Amino acid sequence: MALTRRGFIKVVGAGSVIVGASAYGFAATRTPRKALAPWGLAGGKAYTDPRMRALSYAILAPNPHNRQPWKVDLSTPGEAMLYCDLERLLPETDPPNRQITIGLGCFLELLRMAAAEEGILAKVTPFPQGAGEDLLDARPVARIQFLTGEATPDPLFKQVMQRRSLKEPFDTERPVTTSVLEELAMVVDDTVQVAATNDPQRIKDLRDLSWRAHYIETMTPRTLQESIDLMRIGKHEINASPDGIDLGGAFLEGLS
Repeated sequence: MALTRRGFIKVVGAGSVIVGASAYGFAATRTPRKALAPWGLAGGKAYTDPRMRALSYAILAPNPHNRQPWKVDLSTPGEAMLYCDLERLLPETDPPNRQITIGLGCFLELLRMAAAEEGILAKVTPFPQGAGEDLLDARPVARIQFLTGEATPDPLFKQVMQRRSLKEPFDTERPVTTSVLEELAMVVDDTVQVAATNDPQRIKDLRDLSWRAHYIETMTPRTLQESIDLMRIGKHEINASPDGIDLGGAFLEGLS
């Protein structure tokens, strides 16, 4: 009998599973290539409009539950209007739209960096028609004007295609050195605030806060169900719905 997503969570949570398989054979036959296609098309020559080239990178931006909550209007030459797709919100795990808003901000930042690679300034005006008091609504999130010859490349852009969602345990016994934290802080410009700490008590408090938040979300049926409903298990589901939480690999293919 096929496992439901809820059943899958229970099984995986009950213990560890060790699976042996040919990595090459899996990669050759079970990789969700259709879902991954935008990564290979980003910035490609097929896009003659510089706005489209910038947007081809922007759609790769990290966003909550990979909902990809963006819609873009290109009807005005030299501009783009960004809207939130209100059908792609997370009402249970993100009721104030905080995470969705952060994801839209990541979209805009990646668009800005991609445009700057061509010397184009992506001038962003947030909420040009105003914003709701509490939640995102049908009004535009941002107006972007593309101004040629007014930008310099961002050194962080070369790392864009290296980004991955890490789903492996962190080594909590190995602290990040102060020199590395300082180096990271120097990369950003004066429009961004960066804070970090190596204080053991502060780290302990933050870990405790993060764990308790995770526990609440996992043990609350309605928030857990929202995440389960957005799981895409195996190649076929990931290709069919390339949004959501993708779960792939040799073992998981057997559950798809």
